[in-house]
Amino acid sequence: MATRWRLWVCGLGILLLVECSLSEELSLAGSPRPVVGVIGQDVVLPFQLSPSAGLPSMDMQWRKAGPGFVLVHEYMDEGTQELPGEGYQNRTELFLQEFSSGNVSLKLKQLQVADAGKYHCFVRNPQWSLEATTELQVAAVAPVFIDVLGPRGQGIGLACRSTGWFPKPELQWAGKNWQNLVMEIVTNVTQDREKLYSVVSNVTVTEGEDNGDISCIVRNGLLETERQSAIHLSGDIFPRVYPWLAAFWVLFSLVLIAAGACAYLGYTAKRKASQKKRSKEEAKLFDETEKKTVDSECQELRQMLDAERKAFESECQELRERLDAERKAFESECAKLHQTIASKEKKIKELESECGKLHETIGKFIHLPHSAFGQKPPATYGAEDIRMH
Repeated sequence: MATRWRLWVCGLGILLLVECSLSEELSLAGSPRPVVGVIGQDVVLPFQLSPSAGLPSMDMQWRKAGPGFVLVHEYMDEGTQELPGEGYQNRTELFLQEFSSGNVSLKLKQLQVADAGKYHCFVRNPQWSLEATTELQVAAVAPVFIDVLGPRGQGIGLACRSTGWFPKPELQWAGKNWQNLVMEIVTNVTQDREKLYSVVSNVTVTEGEDNGDISCIVRNGLLETERQSAIHLSGDIFPRVYPWLAAFWVLFSLVLIAAGACAYLGYTAKRKASQKKRSKEEAKLFDETEKKTVDSECQELRQMLDAERKAFESECQELRERLDAERKAFESECAKLHQTIASKEKKIKELESECGKLHETIGKFIHLPHSAFGQKPPATYGAEDIRMH
């Protein structure tokens, strides 16, 4: 029993040593230089696992670096399953037949501009893991065309155009002996939704030393590739200037100037007459407008005065009614006061009558004989004295 236990421990140790030595000897390498692919074509991202003999079972992942890692393709040895990442369906391929030789490269199909970037290959099993990186650069070239725009002044206008470049291309016009054209060149470069560049360049070639073959060259610096188009310009296609033609154009210009001056003078006179007529019509229209405005204002003033007169008459009527009511009230008060005064006068007369009777009674009392009372007869008071007393 002890012997079997020792044999099992020794076997396990030997197995661990073999795996450790295998993980130390294995290496995964990518491309030391960036891989350049052409848009629309296929490209292989090289990854090599060494040594190739006796490779163990392992799982592999290919990811694209960005804002986080994006899964491009995954291979699981168990069940031999392949899972392309989102956005890479039907665009990835492995070299399964070459796994035994250590070739774990990834093929990308139908390259797009967005595929450019760094790709990481992860190889692992339960005991170890390896990683390597390969950078992918994408590029695109397109055909170049030259269009003849026709006469431009004393020369011929040419346009060079090309669509579908990446990265941004360089454009050059060349004449005889591939010398750069020294005339004015206007070049515009634009980018579409797919990030591909289009270039359009215009130049006017005049008759002279640059006659002959004119070439338009567009270069892709990443691929170190160029596309070109050429056109042959003979001296017959350039505009000719003849002395009599110059004199004709001068005379024709003078005739045009004279005709323009006459037309301007006629137009000025007609315009002045039209303005004078228009000013009279405007004055008449202004007078009519002013008259209508004055009539309208007068009508509004009459209506305002009528409204104020009616309001004043209404107030006067109210005032008359109020005065009549107050006069009637005053007359009623006066009648009551007259009645009171008459009543008072009647009472005064009654009092005077009573006073007269009282005087008579007092007079009779004074004239009685006093001998019966043993006194001297009192002095006689007249009526005025009695009133004073």
